[in-house]
Amino acid sequence: MKKFRWEVIYFMIAVMLTFFVISSGDFFRKKIHIEIGQIASETIEAPFQVENEIATERKRNQLEALTPDIYKMDERVLEKGIANIELLFDYAEAIKVTAIPQEHGVSPIQTLQSKSPIPLYEDEYKTLLGMSVNRLHSLEQICINLLTNTMEEGIKENENKALDVRAKLEKTDLGTVEQKIAYEIISSQIKPNFIVDKEATALAKEEARESVEPVYILQGERVVEQGTRVTEEAYNVLNKIGYLNIDDSEVYTQYIGVGILIILAVLFLYRSMKYEISNTSLNRGQVSLIFILYILSLGIIRMVLMGDYIYMPLAFAPILVAILIHKDIAIVMHLILIVVAALTHKADSVFIIYHLLAGLISISIVAQMQERKQTMVNALLVGLLQTLIFISLNMLVGISLSTQLMLKGVEAFFVGVLVVVLVVGSLPLWEAAFGFITPIQLLELTNPDQPILKRLLIEATGTYYHSLLVANLAEAAADEIGANPLMARVGGYYHDIGKLTCSNYFKENQVLDNPHDYLDPQTSADIILSHVTSGIELADTYKLPKCVKDMIKEHHGTSTAQYFYIKAKNIEGEEVDIKDFSYKGPKPQSKEAALIMLADVVEATVRSMQHKIGTEVTVEDLVRKMVKQKLDEGQLDECPLYISDIEKIIDSFTRMLKGMYHERIEYPERKGK
Repeated sequence: MKKFRWEVIYFMIAVMLTFFVISSGDFFRKKIHIEIGQIASETIEAPFQVENEIATERKRNQLEALTPDIYKMDERVLEKGIANIELLFDYAEAIKVTAIPQEHGVSPIQTLQSKSPIPLYEDEYKTLLGMSVNRLHSLEQICINLLTNTMEEGIKENENKALDVRAKLEKTDLGTVEQKIAYEIISSQIKPNFIVDKEATALAKEEARESVEPVYILQGERVVEQGTRVTEEAYNVLNKIGYLNIDDSEVYTQYIGVGILIILAVLFLYRSMKYEISNTSLNRGQVSLIFILYILSLGIIRMVLMGDYIYMPLAFAPILVAILIHKDIAIVMHLILIVVAALTHKADSVFIIYHLLAGLISISIVAQMQERKQTMVNALLVGLLQTLIFISLNMLVGISLSTQLMLKGVEAFFVGVLVVVLVVGSLPLWEAAFGFITPIQLLELTNPDQPILKRLLIEATGTYYHSLLVANLAEAAADEIGANPLMARVGGYYHDIGKLTCSNYFKENQVLDNPHDYLDPQTSADIILSHVTSGIELADTYKLPKCVKDMIKEHHGTSTAQYFYIKAKNIEGEEVDIKDFSYKGPKPQSKEAALIMLADVVEATVRSMQHKIGTEVTVEDLVRKMVKQKLDEGQLDECPLYISDIEKIIDSFTRMLKGMYHERIEYPERKGK
């Protein structure tokens, strides 16, 4: 209940502050009452780049009107004309050679007139019937040729080709009467065959419209000047930038809409915090850090309200979250901050794309940084990429490459560098305040020059090399199951530092006698079990981070020192209390701690049985046996491992241990001469 209370408080504060920042920004700025044709009482400049839609549409209409129609040839018109001519002359020839009885009361001329697809005068039909068959064929061919030549050139609507036909007929060997008949036949069949291709024309005009670049009013450019008349264009732009108070009720609707968006956005962020990538709920410190960084980002968004968007270090908080908590949560946080910033500044697409790309790239680069000496290299890289993004986006919207644009790009470069330097420089503050462990810290802990590791090497050499093997096993398996390989490696290095207090009581460090041969089982068990509590004390002394202390505490869980427990039972019988021979726990709470437990027991078992490997047992048999034992004991019940993870761990351990404990060739001794 208590935890729920502070989460609700955080949520409510985040929602209220977000609403305040957005409502006090450009989206809800003071609006004016003005109509088209009125005189402006003040000079108004565009607070951000905005499209002049009327000017853009005017340019599109002009280019569309200048785009010529596209024509296509209709071959069917010519084919039909030729067919009609052929039919006319076929009928004329057929009637000429066929005797038609007069008693039917129909003359040959009337017969041809009724059959002909081409209308002619009666005397012209008579002339055709009076021609010889050869002359008919000649006239027919001339008509077809002239019609073809004329129509192949293409005839548009309302285009007159009559004069061309007369001129061409005059060049033939036809007589005057024959030319007149040929002209009537050809002209009756000349029809438009070069018609507008409506689909192609519409597509060309649409392409012409789309090729027009939008007309923009740039940030700071005057929309309307004091004392001038408000045009339709200026009125439209004023409406787009939110200066017009068209309807008072609209404002309340906007407040409601923004309020709903804010609640949904903050809920989304809260959800991603509640169950991060490993389905592990974040602790209060992590949630508090995200809350503080979110509020800090809101302040940055509000303070840069009157400045250029490149001065807004929107990625500062998400980069910190990516380093200290998780990259996925950082990306969600960054997306929400972009939405808030865009609403506050009533931003355009350039603003949104710039911060989206710059932020995601910065998160990706800096979150993978593993050494502090990489800070300047990463800072310069982030700065360079931000410059390229800024310049390319401005060129994309039609702004030419100029000295002014280049100078702005340089400013974007320095902002990117500064953000990375501030993030890395402030890491110790956040680490100390919230107890976080970063990859940089973990890498520093793997340095062999760490005092506690140097002590382990000198005072407990066997334990030191055992720890290295455990670290290698755990790191490889962590990579397979999606755990933190670096944290598993560090846990392997430090899990047995408690053995420094009594190193010769552990088998790997014994050279001569085994001291346990002279002790009772209970005393021996107490010494073995104490290396966990001694490890915690040493971790406090050397100021090791909490995650390392947790792995020291959990790497044996509540398991039993079986050797001494069985030995005690053999001596004292069933009266032995198993709790006296068991570790106090807790059981592993994280994947990394579970990997240290499994790697520790597997490495020790395989090392002790290596003389039997290959003859009596395989490495995989030993690995499966020890992992199953821990599962059966319930030691892995409290950590977020899945059955599929267990199989991957077994495969990884087996592969690594086969390389460590492979069979070696026995070299024969060299015989003396």
